[in-house]
Amino acid sequence: MMPRIKPLHIPGTHLEGGGQLLRLAMGLGALTHTPLHITSIRGNRGGGGGLKLQHLRAVEWLAEACSADLEGASRSSKTLTFTPQPIPPTQAAADRTKLRSEIDIGSPGSVALVFQAILPYLLFGGALHALQQPNRAAIKVTISGGTNVSKSPSFEYIQHVLLPTLAKIGLPTITATLQKRGWSTGRPQMGSVEFKVTPLPFGEPLSPWSLVERGDVQRVEAYALVPRQCRRQMEHELAQQKGYFKTRLGAEETEVTVEDSGHEKRFYLLLVAVTENGHRLGRDWLYDQKNNLKNLDAIPRKLVDRVTEELEMEIGHGGCVDEYMRDQLVVFEALADGPCEIDVGRDEAGKQIEGSLHTQTAKWIAKQVLGKEP
Repeated sequence: MMPRIKPLHIPGTHLEGGGQLLRLAMGLGALTHTPLHITSIRGNRGGGGGLKLQHLRAVEWLAEACSADLEGASRSSKTLTFTPQPIPPTQAAADRTKLRSEIDIGSPGSVALVFQAILPYLLFGGALHALQQPNRAAIKVTISGGTNVSKSPSFEYIQHVLLPTLAKIGLPTITATLQKRGWSTGRPQMGSVEFKVTPLPFGEPLSPWSLVERGDVQRVEAYALVPRQCRRQMEHELAQQKGYFKTRLGAEETEVTVEDSGHEKRFYLLLVAVTENGHRLGRDWLYDQKNNLKNLDAIPRKLVDRVTEELEMEIGHGGCVDEYMRDQLVVFEALADGPCEIDVGRDEAGKQIEGSLHTQTAKWIAKQVLGKEP
């Protein structure tokens, strides 16, 4: 019997101190078979912190994928011990035809954040641990929960910003298919998304990549979800904004898609700036001002004004990625076979923009688990 390896201690209150720290630590821990002991989980969050259902389901899937033992894996738990087998179970891996293909969060918790946690394992697990699918067939995973949830990436952001950017850095094909929308606003509603992830070839690392030379903005894409009675108002507001996008952002084209959100309290808008070199920067807002829902006709204007202002801010710094994409790329910097390069833009003083607290947290976790800082 091999000696038990002492788990790496991860204090859950470090830096951002929320769910991202847990997700990334678990994802990298499963990938590298690193035992982890995480304390004060989500300790910087209100409501007492601890594991929510969306965190728990990701943890369970990752533990099952790498045959790990779990202690403390229960709702609201603030301490978790994750103990993978020291050596990947080669025979079990050879017999395994597929990883578990369904994850049901059990609430409208964020589908996107569960996907974020398991994606590195889906992409790199075969290359590192002989879990390769025959002929590199895409691995299918359906996640049920919320597709449009406050303070997390929406399905639209995944489809129109995240996945195109991951393709741009050289990752194999990843697709996301919406089966049903799930909402945290209005009446809580469960939805589901089917992801298909093509793993990296066995033994082949991710090559160093770069996101530089953004180029001029060519067009703005708008994706809106509003109540049926507000659809024309939203279309009107976005049509009025085309001139602004051209003069302020340089966009010669504006493409608008407006869909029925299915509930009078559900409003969402994503704006994506697409540049001549194929970079995509996005900003969005799932309207969450519960005390200001009496005058529904005024909400489309509020959505457009706020998201436009934030998108202009993103474009103004000159970088190739938006604030939210930056922290999601850290794990792929850390797993690349060499240094990567990202033009993150510069502030008004000409200094390179510092990463957000989420970005700093992701870098710290990568260093703790992988032993190198992106």
